Amino acid sequence: MVDDWSLWSNMNIFKCDYIACTIASMVSTPFRLQHAQFSPTLPDLTLPGHTPLYSCMSPQVFKACLKVLRKRHLYYLSQLIAPSGSYLISWTAYRTAYIAHLKDKRGRSLPHKWYLDIKAHTTLPGSHDQLTDQYVRPPSVASSIILLPGTTTSQKNRHWLVTLDDNGTPLFGKQLSVQPKKDTCVIVHWISDCLSSPGDVVRLRPCPGCDAHVPFPSASKYSAVPPRCTFKISLLRSMILPTNCERIRQSTLEVISPHTWADLSITVIPYYWRLDLLPDFSSSSSIVVGDLTMSPFIENRSSFSSSVPLPSGSHYHYYTDGSLFNLGTPEVSMGWSWVQIISDAGYLNSVATYAHGTIRNWPSSTRAEAAAIYAALSVTPADSAVTIYTDSQAAIDGLRLCASFTYSNSLKGHDGNYWNEFADSLANSAHHSDTAPLLPVDAYTSSHPVRLVYDNVVCESNPRRLFKLHFQATFLKDLLSLKRFQFLYCLFESDDYVVDCELTWFTLNFSPAHDASFQASHAVRHYTFKFKLFLDDLPLLEKLKLTRSDLYIDLLTCRSCRDRMEDLMHLILCSKRRSVMHQILQSYQNHLFSKLREAGDLAEMDPTPMFRKLSSLSCWTISSSNWSSYALIRGCLPAMFIDLFVELSIPRCSAMKVVAAIHNNFIQQLRRRIWNPRTYDKSKWEDAMNITLKLKTTSRPSNLPATSYVPFFSLPPPTHLVTSRDSEVDWIKNSMTQGLPWFKHLSGFMGRLTVLLNNCFCRMRCRFL
Repeated sequence: MVDDWSLWSNMNIFKCDYIACTIASMVSTPFRLQHAQFSPTLPDLTLPGHTPLYSCMSPQVFKACLKVLRKRHLYYLSQLIAPSGSYLISWTAYRTAYIAHLKDKRGRSLPHKWYLDIKAHTTLPGSHDQLTDQYVRPPSVASSIILLPGTTTSQKNRHWLVTLDDNGTPLFGKQLSVQPKKDTCVIVHWISDCLSSPGDVVRLRPCPGCDAHVPFPSASKYSAVPPRCTFKISLLRSMILPTNCERIRQSTLEVISPHTWADLSITVIPYYWRLDLLPDFSSSSSIVVGDLTMSPFIENRSSFSSSVPLPSGSHYHYYTDGSLFNLGTPEVSMGWSWVQIISDAGYLNSVATYAHGTIRNWPSSTRAEAAAIYAALSVTPADSAVTIYTDSQAAIDGLRLCASFTYSNSLKGHDGNYWNEFADSLANSAHHSDTAPLLPVDAYTSSHPVRLVYDNVVCESNPRRLFKLHFQATFLKDLLSLKRFQFLYCLFESDDYVVDCELTWFTLNFSPAHDASFQASHAVRHYTFKFKLFLDDLPLLEKLKLTRSDLYIDLLTCRSCRDRMEDLMHLILCSKRRSVMHQILQSYQNHLFSKLREAGDLAEMDPTPMFRKLSSLSCWTISSSNWSSYALIRGCLPAMFIDLFVELSIPRCSAMKVVAAIHNNFIQQLRRRIWNPRTYDKSKWEDAMNITLKLKTTSRPSNLPATSYVPFFSLPPPTHLVTSRDSEVDWIKNSMTQGLPWFKHLSGFMGRLTVLLNNCFCRMRCRFL
């Protein structure tokens, strides 16, 4: 794993690589990679020698030679280590095997800069290319045969090639056409009996036609003999095969190679699989060594009920079900069950056997249903015909996306079907059963040898999406630590004023319809003022003293009343504007009363109880200690505004539009009757002090010392919950283990709002102080 990505971050080739960028973003997060499982066919690649070349080269040389290394298909140090495992391949041997066709004008090939750099970093000085201890690897079986890689071929110089198919069986053929940009070529397929007699020389004969044949219409352009079988192979996994025949003629019935397959396999097989080597994870701090044993659910099923075995060729029938309890709480639980049915077999109600259990993390009802289906299939013999009966249409839709089997409509849940009800009761009983086994994570997570984990929770979602959620949560913690949002913590114990995040965001984005009195230019100023008011980012004097201390002195007070420092609360409570502010709030309340009355008439209900609830809110009275009124003016609207309309049978979406329109009218009045007069008073003082628009828009002189002024804040400091009660809670892990989105585990509304505002802060260029 790369611990320092500074070498790569400026490369265009890196910026365009989705996987590389994703892995790079993981370094600064709590996410880690974990070894899932190993098998005899999957070697432990943490052995020395499987080291990426960038880790044993200087950054400057690696960056300069990256294109050359990619062209030569060099990625790991193991590709340049001699079979003995303790020496670097000499430049002469490498030149002979790989780049003999590259020579300078004097007829000799000098060592390239990248080779000299690797040699300087990996070998002992004066030791004739002996590797240092950290790069030594176990010796490999040496072969006396030297084969050239297929990448050295060209369209003008076509050769016989040897490679392997997907099953590891040797493939032989003569090149027809080369696609150098894709590192592939089309070959004429020839077959051999080398596997039955590996000690004999390889004898090739034309393939009469097989399933691997892919028609090549242009074959006649490259061969005088029409080929019967052609297909495409990778040059990166092929090697040039020496033979006694350079051209295929009409009379060519057999081609002989001087080597046996026993000798060729020592070179061909490792070369074919070399590109499947992974980087060396052994020295990375981002790798957690997990349980290297195979899944107990796969290897040892003693704790799970097995299906009743049927004769070969029989049809297995299962009813499956899942259950989900306490979603979004620490007590969340998922249960699964399956019931095997054998009709007319003498069993009670045809139930042959059954099983139930639980599953953890990423809770959802569909996941529980899928776990039941997986558990049933896991205990069924291979190559069996299986019919699954489930009442989860979501599980069926998911299976359609991942397999090419036939799926019918699901059962109707809880419709009286005995077996479905039996499976449902089993799944429900699994939550409280001490004998219900837990479905192990290794049984159903990624089949890749390395998986992503977050605090021992295996990640089963898109990594890029999880990283985005992590950065959103981090951004939220930074946002909540700002003084301007600490007032929200004082609302947590208020029962009447609970901030509705959805309504708040909808209102922030809601724009009134344009007419003669409210044109597009007005809408832009209205939208900007509304967001800056919400973010407490209006250019008040206390903020200007920090940003332009050269123009606004520390002792400067409100230009309207001239006796108080001007911050947002003073803007509302200023003695010159307090009565106007009360009138605006009263208009806000009356407007809501009017709409509630209309809703009551439509629903033929008495809205009087709603009037009492609305008027009882504390936000209608303004004072320096009333946090709810401060929240209302900032734009953090209470859920009661919507609940009152919903009680009168008004749809929520319609109620939100009504409340947003009323709040927009409030913002318009606030801007016209409070903000504009304040701005006029301030502009008169600026004119008297000769502070012009040009002076305000120019940059602050760089030679002035930084201000040490501490802004005045008229609101009293919160007496409790100054820091979030959730500051020590891992929201991301809660979302993985308890099921709800991470922001639902936050006490307050800012979680959801931060997700939606995440990109808006950058566009608005807000400066948080």
